[in-house]
Amino acid sequence: MKKRGLAIVMSILVSVAAHTAAAAPKDEDTDARMVDAKVVEVNERHISVVARTGVEHVIATDTSDTHVVRKGKRVKFKEVKVGDLVTVELDASKDVKFARHIVIGQQPTTDVASAQR
Repeated sequence: MKKRGLAIVMSILVSVAAHTAAAAPKDEDTDARMVDAKVVEVNERHISVVARTGVEHVIATDTSDTHVVRKGKRVKFKEVKVGDLVTVELDASKDVKFARHIVIGQQPTTDVASAQR
């Protein structure tokens, strides 16, 4: 009898955990948004990013119309650097890929932690 009750409780917990994971918001790429894309080229007229799928995209920019945010604060466009991970929101009303908003994320760390003895 105890095994059956334990099995029921475990199945309920597994169901709740699966439902919670499925309901969590996901940062996925869409036609108007690229999440965690790596910047591979930057100049005054465009940026080139490699999406998580491995596809490179060239996105038009304008220093006055493209808003760049780092750590919740708006910064100048020139702060976008090669190697940055960015989320790019595109302007759907334009015929070309045009970055309306760029959010600069954390750069991946390449430091190796030293082992403590």
